[in-house]
Amino acid sequence: MYWLFTTAPQAIAALVGIIFTGMFFMAESIDNRVKADQSLTEIAETAKTALYKNMKIVSVLAALTILYDLFLVAFVPKLTDEDCCWTRWLIFIFSVLNISTIYSALSYVFQAVSPNYFNKIAANLSSKYKTGEVDSQEFINHFIIFERAARETPDIKQIDRRLSIRDILRILVANQMINPHDADTMTEISKVRNLIVHGEPIEKVDRKLDDELRRITEKVKR
Repeated sequence: MYWLFTTAPQAIAALVGIIFTGMFFMAESIDNRVKADQSLTEIAETAKTALYKNMKIVSVLAALTILYDLFLVAFVPKLTDEDCCWTRWLIFIFSVLNISTIYSALSYVFQAVSPNYFNKIAANLSSKYKTGEVDSQEFINHFIIFERAARETPDIKQIDRRLSIRDILRILVANQMINPHDADTMTEISKVRNLIVHGEPIEKVDRKLDDELRRITEKVKR
């Protein structure tokens, strides 16, 4: 049993190290997908946020487990036969912590490498946009009008017509064509547009978003 106590922290540290390396590769893979398709930005950011959140959970759990295992390595040899009850409890906690750490680490990895990982993230994002009054196709047409108007502005036209929507919004704010609040609103609108484009079942869009989209478009046209 003492051999198990000394080996467990090394095994946990090695497993978590390998998993962290894999998760960083996953994050890099997500970034590469965004470079190929800028409309995936919001979905990718949410995916990476979930990935890093899970990494933090695994980190804390692994740290607690390793510290506890090392405590057992130092403490167990000092126990006597009279401490049999204590020993059982210490071994029970040891088992729970180590199994929980391994299970959590592996479950997060399998979740992240799942082929449906992006689809699940997109579905979660779209769940709050499923009610509205404006047909999604009409909303998309209004967004196209905004994007064309923005890309035809002199400052953007002379830079690069392939700029992402976020870059365009930064330029529009810098040139005082829209204010920061408008840019935040357009970021939210862009998120809905991207979800629709990527096939999420959003049939109707909130009229307030569509009204804001048309209002900001008129500001850009002026």
